[in-house]
Amino acid sequence: MKNNKSNLAHEYEVLFPLVNLLLFDNSDSLDFESNYEKLSDNFIEAIKTTNPTEIEDNFFTNRVYFYLKELSPKEREHLFIIIFNNDAYISTLTITNLFLNDITPDEKNTFSIQNKIIIDLLNFREEAKLSKSILLYFTIYFLSIFEYKFSDSKTITKFEYDDLIHNLTNLKEPSLNGF
Repeated sequence: MKNNKSNLAHEYEVLFPLVNLLLFDNSDSLDFESNYEKLSDNFIEAIKTTNPTEIEDNFFTNRVYFYLKELSPKEREHLFIIIFNNDAYISTLTITNLFLNDITPDEKNTFSIQNKIIIDLLNFREEAKLSKSILLYFTIYFLSIFEYKFSDSKTITKFEYDDLIHNLTNLKEPSLNGF
């Protein structure tokens, strides 16, 4: 990761269409002609659910799958680099897999799970194959969008949108708390 904030923002630009797709059901850039934009009805409904990022066929996963399937090979490469260089994500996913599968967290098992994660990432980069490993990255990274306290439950102000984007681009490594 580069330390320069504008370079960091540039590195994460590949994710901005997904932010827009989640919030507005449209991946296009916003111009905020007024000082706010209406949040999509789907996003408003998703916020009301107990776990909007649960890994199953729901609002969040449908948007992520659509976004990932539309990426060009160059964009997939760029996203691969972002995810691959994120040690916190790789570690979190490794520990999660060990725990969920009741596997002893020894060196051999840890290494094996990390290899599986890397293979999933390479398959995504090369062949656009999606996996739970890829989806979990987005679940961890975008959770805070659903927890964000908007000033109005049906709209987002330009400041709030900029704040979400700022949090996304300033975080070098996502945590389980989101951005």
